[in-house]
Amino acid sequence: MLGVLLLVLLMAGAPAASRADVLTDIGDRLTHGVAESFVRSYPVIAASAGVTYRFDPLTGAFEREAAMVGQLFLERAEPIGRGHWNLGVSYQRVALDSIEGKDVDALQDPIPIALVNDNQEVVGLVTFDRLSLDAVTHVATLSLTYGVTDAADVNLTVPVIVSHLQSEAMASGLNLETGEFAQDTVRDSETSAGVGDVILRGRYRLLDLEPVKLAGGLVVRFPSGKVDSLRGTGEYEMAPMLYASTRAWRPAAWARLTAYLNGGVDFVVDDVDASEGRWGVGLDWGVTDDATIGLAVLGRHPFQRLAPPGFFDVVRVFPDLSFGAAPLFGIEGERPDYYDFSVGGRVNVWRDTVIAFANAVIPLNDAGIRTGVIPLAGVEVAF
Repeated sequence: MLGVLLLVLLMAGAPAASRADVLTDIGDRLTHGVAESFVRSYPVIAASAGVTYRFDPLTGAFEREAAMVGQLFLERAEPIGRGHWNLGVSYQRVALDSIEGKDVDALQDPIPIALVNDNQEVVGLVTFDRLSLDAVTHVATLSLTYGVTDAADVNLTVPVIVSHLQSEAMASGLNLETGEFAQDTVRDSETSAGVGDVILRGRYRLLDLEPVKLAGGLVVRFPSGKVDSLRGTGEYEMAPMLYASTRAWRPAAWARLTAYLNGGVDFVVDDVDASEGRWGVGLDWGVTDDATIGLAVLGRHPFQRLAPPGFFDVVRVFPDLSFGAAPLFGIEGERPDYYDFSVGGRVNVWRDTVIAFANAVIPLNDAGIRTGVIPLAGVEVAF
């Protein structure tokens, strides 16, 4: 977005003194904020395997748990089992949909923006008739979980991301010093591929009672992905988490249910104010011993606004020729709360070893930087 804003200023014929300052800070903050929030919206598939194993002292062997996991983005408190591995490969498509409820395909800002030089003189006017943003990423994720002990496991998650960014601005510009009027369409596009942020996770079972289990976890994000290409946040992050889940119970012959509750805080190491709280609550429905459907509600709560109040305000010339200020494209930069609905499940394809899964994450509100529905599909192998 920053590149398009600056190109429009040049197209408008604004004097050099005004080009370097006008909209630059706004464009940079908005571009970075969109990229960072967009990457954090990527659902990271849970480290919990489709099946887990418990050691049976009577037989001296590990036995499969009866319930298969249906949740794709909530962790259960039961580790995979000592010495067991789970390898998963998944694909998801993530597309930018809206900014503070405004469709990114048709952003408009019809009130003229005043371009001011170093002497605080209005030297030009720019009107954004239409701005269209298209940001789509294709995320292929490799996830490997290993059971260190009966009570602990670790997971390594490595995403490979192909990102496509495209923008188109239709704008008009008037240079008040020369009287030159320009009207044009500016386009910009970029496609790139690379590794996203690598994630390392650990989980330890703290409580193992008959109805409920509780585990503590730690999630560490390494900034190995490029921010401007929507592959990373650019920050080291650490998230202490608590995972609670129940044993499967049968309220009816056709229903085998398991409940989940996850919660924690994702801390940005170098900027704690940029951290966010995360939680999820869900329910598995075991349709058969080999197929489970998972339903969940997921929440994210950033600690701070996208930008300070008034940051996106620019000087305007209103129809009555009076001057005032209004935010660029109506973006206020308020602190958002994100709520999503997740629906999906797993199917045992072959001998508790090969398991297929699919899921969709559906936005429940339009606050902040929002993606559309995020589909996911993949397969995992347990051994």
